Amino acid sequence: MQIIDMHCDTISKIRQMEKEGSPASLRHNSLSVDLEKMKKGGYALQTFAIYVNWEEEPDAEAAAGDILKIFQREMQRNADLISQVRTYSELEANEKAGKMSALLSLEEGAIFQNSLDSLRWFHRQGVRMATLTWNYENDFGFPNCMGDPLTQKTWSWGDDRGLKKKGLEFLEELEHLHILVDVSHLSDGGFWDVAEHSTRPFLASHSNARGLVKGSARNLTDDMIRTLADRGGVMGLNYAVSFMRPNWKPGEAGTTVEEIIQMASYILNVGGSDCLGLGSDYDGILELPEISDCSQVQLLAEQMEKHGFTYSQTEKILGGNVRRFLKENCNDSAS
Repeated sequence: MQIIDMHCDTISKIRQMEKEGSPASLRHNSLSVDLEKMKKGGYALQTFAIYVNWEEEPDAEAAAGDILKIFQREMQRNADLISQVRTYSELEANEKAGKMSALLSLEEGAIFQNSLDSLRWFHRQGVRMATLTWNYENDFGFPNCMGDPLTQKTWSWGDDRGLKKKGLEFLEELEHLHILVDVSHLSDGGFWDVAEHSTRPFLASHSNARGLVKGSARNLTDDMIRTLADRGGVMGLNYAVSFMRPNWKPGEAGTTVEEIIQMASYILNVGGSDCLGLGSDYDGILELPEISDCSQVQLLAEQMEKHGFTYSQTEKILGGNVRRFLKENCNDSAS
């Protein structure tokens, strides 16, 4: 089965390693995602996030520019294996050429909140997916969890406050540019504002179901899942154990394949067979799951079928649903 994943933090992690004096390559590294592992795992496309912790790097736009340069460097160095895509037709062209595809996303609206020109510049660099927040309030709105997940300083859960005036303004421009709006990390109120004011389908690239794991405001409620599905959207299974395991405690072992399957079953029961894909959050999660790197994802397919999923259901989750979403929504956009 061809794998499509809507979220990983690998490029930002490579930048962090290089700043610490440990150069890393996207082709082969010690992380959960590299190109050799992707090829072994049967990947058609991986979405690479430009993620910035705004509290640590207040000039989020400049930090994002540094990460973008690393992404572009790695695309050039590994052009025999992978190419960046901006549209679904480019994904199809890569597949015909026997290459994998890379989609570029932004994770933290502070990266482009300074001006519409900044957002348009990132669009010209090929960004085709973006969140409006990460874990801090910004000019657009509020997150669903506040603080640094590594330290949990000033941590708080849930927020009914919606998008600010500037958030609504930029939502309109994101849609004009055909940049996919990603509600992962967005407050509950922000989610409902996107649902009300957006004119195109939107997605939650790496969020699970709050009805199964009630302790995580990062997950979507049943009403949110149904709304996303009704609008033609898609959400991605996040492998992080804190989003997968009820009553999880820090220090516990990572997510099991069975827990991923249980979460998938719950979401399908709520939102139907067309709303669920993968959003691994590889290289951004603390406790690695049983499928600790992307070369092992076919194990998930095997176990899904053993647990009663049909081939069609499994294929949709591992790539088909996101492929459909990209075909419908990742197309020629405004310049």
